Amino acid sequence: MIKISAKMIQFYKPTLKRRDMDSVLQTMVNEKIGPGERAKAFVQSFCETVGVSSGIAFRSYPDCLFYALTAMGVTSGTKVAVSPLSPDIYRTVFDRIGAEMVFVDIDKQNGCPDEALVAQSGAEVLLLYEPFGTLPVRYNEKTTFVESCDYGEVKVIEDISESIGSKVGEEFSAGKIGQIVVCAMEEDSVVSAGGGAVMAMTREYSGSLHGKRPSRYLTMPDMNAALGMVQLSNLGENCARRLEILKVYQQSLAKTRHRQFGLGLVEFSSNAASFAVMLDSRPDETMKFANAKKVPVKMAFADCLFKEVEGDPFEIAPVAASFFYRTVEFPLYLFLKPDEIDLVSKVVAHLP
Repeated sequence: MIKISAKMIQFYKPTLKRRDMDSVLQTMVNEKIGPGERAKAFVQSFCETVGVSSGIAFRSYPDCLFYALTAMGVTSGTKVAVSPLSPDIYRTVFDRIGAEMVFVDIDKQNGCPDEALVAQSGAEVLLLYEPFGTLPVRYNEKTTFVESCDYGEVKVIEDISESIGSKVGEEFSAGKIGQIVVCAMEEDSVVSAGGGAVMAMTREYSGSLHGKRPSRYLTMPDMNAALGMVQLSNLGENCARRLEILKVYQQSLAKTRHRQFGLGLVEFSSNAASFAVMLDSRPDETMKFANAKKVPVKMAFADCLFKEVEGDPFEIAPVAASFFYRTVEFPLYLFLKPDEIDLVSKVVAHLP
């Protein structure tokens, strides 16, 4: 028997604590709210987190993507491989540059672009989206080791907006595969600066923007950077606390015929930023059932590139299409109350 809540659970609340806001207020007191030292310190901290040499913080995610592609040498006509499950905003940035977007189907085990298909795509660059905390790794049956995906000669821009904080053992973590790494810092991002994004580059590409660096009207203000600094410093703690909630959900899901989206490797430690489920039933039935119990459920890839695709998604990328039509997302954030966590877990355990 599932006890129905009096009101609908909120789908998401940003992880903002009093100490986070104290940092922002101190920045305002110091009369340094525009681009300045806080932004530089934030970028340095981010670069140390992902293990690269330099970076830039932007006011907007699309501008960050644009400069990342530019730094990688992408111009009009350049072929860039993407997963069809990537955010639809990618399309806007590709149109701005004039680059050719090449859809590559995903590996059903990790949810990231299939290595072999990337090599066959003819693309010069891969814009690698890592949805819901997953990482581009695979299990090698011959060696029994977990290995990172190898995209060969294709250059990689790694988008860790949803995967930052995830890792496999102590050897591999988000941001370790791309020559350029980008990360959105929006309200609902794993690390939030209240808006904006960060681009970090290996030494090989750190000089690629020489003479092309964005103006102060495009770079992140100190107020946002101050919030981002605190959020980044709390990343490990917040991931650990969300993981406790995720494990409750996973125990409930194990009672059903459905499965969680992403990696299922023993060595994998998720950032637990979300809980996405690949259904073995119709999503509308699940959403109707959950909503009746006051638990909000939404389509996980409702805003992906497949949204406006021409043609049959199953002909373009059959594995990705299956996830597009069948994957839903449940509430998972730090400010969920114990009774709300219990209600969500019970709904998950009784999914139709």
